[in-house]
Amino acid sequence: MGKTYFSLSDNLNFNGKAIKIKANSTEISAKEERKGRAYFNADFQSQIYQSILASQPQVVRVKSDSMIRTETDLRFLNSSAQVGRIAIETGENGGYFVKTNVALNKVTTGAVYMGSAQAEEKEWIVVSGLQVEGFKYQFIETALHDIDNLMIEGVDPANITWLVFVHNHVYIPDDHDRERFSKTAENLGIKIQFIENRTEFIHYINTKAQDGSGTLREKTKIKYLSVFAHGQTPIFTGGDETQLSFAYDLNEIEKREGRNTDWEGMINFRTPEIEELEEKAFCSDVVTRFYTCNTGTADRKGERFAQKWVNKVGGVAFAFQNARSNYIFMNATMDEINAAFNFPGKFFDTSVSDIINWARGIYHDNLEGISTELITLIIGENDRETAKYIAENIVVYPVSEEWKIKRERKKDRDRKDEHGNRYGYSDKGCLQYPMVNNVADDLLIILGTWPDKRGFLKYERIPGGGGRKF
Repeated sequence: MGKTYFSLSDNLNFNGKAIKIKANSTEISAKEERKGRAYFNADFQSQIYQSILASQPQVVRVKSDSMIRTETDLRFLNSSAQVGRIAIETGENGGYFVKTNVALNKVTTGAVYMGSAQAEEKEWIVVSGLQVEGFKYQFIETALHDIDNLMIEGVDPANITWLVFVHNHVYIPDDHDRERFSKTAENLGIKIQFIENRTEFIHYINTKAQDGSGTLREKTKIKYLSVFAHGQTPIFTGGDETQLSFAYDLNEIEKREGRNTDWEGMINFRTPEIEELEEKAFCSDVVTRFYTCNTGTADRKGERFAQKWVNKVGGVAFAFQNARSNYIFMNATMDEINAAFNFPGKFFDTSVSDIINWARGIYHDNLEGISTELITLIIGENDRETAKYIAENIVVYPVSEEWKIKRERKKDRDRKDEHGNRYGYSDKGCLQYPMVNNVADDLLIILGTWPDKRGFLKYERIPGGGGRKF
């Protein structure tokens, strides 16, 4: 079978059909670019050759302009017509994301305008809640770690959306955090949405627009959703409902500053709000991962947030049941020995691999130069680079790969933005996902839920919601 050429980008894969793409697309005028409009012209000069077809195809000329989205249906007209679909979406900063989906389903010539082969697009959503106290980028870095892994697994960055909850108490305008987040999204090639309250969060899930308008969600279903934030359940951690506490402790700052605005009431997503979600917004095989405390723990009615979520939206969900999620070791190495010490307080909290790598690093820094010289004497001056490599990686207590990455991520956090502010986080995120909290800290939860299972557990759709009453 020959090659198929048409304009856009290169080396995509359309529904399992490998297609090579070349040619020219119509330039966007500077004037229209400022207006945020995207154009793609497909006409007879596009030189589209589709050797899959039995006869020489023709292309209908289509031009569409929209402030939000342009969709071009390229209709290859012959006795067994095929349909190619191109979606161009505007990004947060005026850039364009071009996504192409060619559904090679046969239709008759007469049915070419009836919307045949409208292939469903998919979206991967990663959510960062607010960390009010302590390291304010805790949920930023863990979300970016998840995004990095999604891309490693082969997810197209253009199909990933990063939802970042923002508030001026946490991300102070003068610190330019939002600018840095947008720059990070641009560097990674992903989309970003800043969320200020629960309503915007629900609207985005249901409609793909924070104001609840439009029909974009009808064409783009949620394939994956992960949440990095605090979680609360009434029995053990307060709150009137089990909830995704996107604004945990934000009301305390209000009180300290002499105000009493109920930000948590406006921002946190509680169990009853699950009923406001539209099941049709999700793929039937959607995967949801809650990296939030106790999201699988049963409340006084025996209901589990994670179970009610999956009963509503479908697919499968994973959540911490009878356990809190521990973010302490998100930037610890775990590749030498996957274990850590979590003592009361924070001073002695460390992973075994960090201790090993720290000790190796001391020996390595002190002995590397000496070892390089000794090896050079043996193998010759011409092989000094080889001697240096052996000294660094083999002879002188080499540190692990994760330790090297950890040091690079530290450099990323220390870099400055264009305003001279320290970034504070790495675009690639942290090293680890949150883990189950230690037994000592969660003892009351364990005793209060015994003999229920404890851990990061899987939930599938079942009637009734599961769980037991307390």
